[in-house]
Amino acid sequence: MRRTAIAVLVFAALAPARARAQEAVDASALFQKGRVELDAGGGLGVLNSNEYLLLQLGGAYYLADGLSAGAVGEAWLGSSPSFGDLSPQVRYVYLASPWRFKPYVGAFYRRTFYDHIYSPINSSGARAGLVFPLSARAYATGGLVFEHYFSCQSSIYSSCDQVYPEIGLAFSF
Repeated sequence: MRRTAIAVLVFAALAPARARAQEAVDASALFQKGRVELDAGGGLGVLNSNEYLLLQLGGAYYLADGLSAGAVGEAWLGSSPSFGDLSPQVRYVYLASPWRFKPYVGAFYRRTFYDHIYSPINSSGARAGLVFPLSARAYATGGLVFEHYFSCQSSIYSSCDQVYPEIGLAFSF
């Protein structure tokens, strides 16, 4: 079984962006210790040539400037089997970068639950990319994710490792 997310766009809600387009955006303010992010989103995904609607809900807290810890829940609906996952994760945004766009790295653990047929499976992975500040409270991300599935059976899964793109839009408050 190969699980591939295509064109997942994450929208974080509950925090309106209010900065003017002309203002220079201080990226460090977006990722300060004590800030909170709430994420909600959706997109499309493919699993074994089946198309799915993805729904996502999560959040993060900045433990230190640039360093966040959080969790995300995701549901893949519309085809069989339906499944969902829970994923605690950490991310570090390198704020000392001289560029307007800031690089990030992160790691996660994921537990995926299926509605039938398959047993739950665990995975972990890493992500890296760039943060694009949009305003004093909003930013976009783009990057790549590497994910490794534990105890995966080659008779069920076409690969125990995968690499896929991620695109996101978040609001912080």
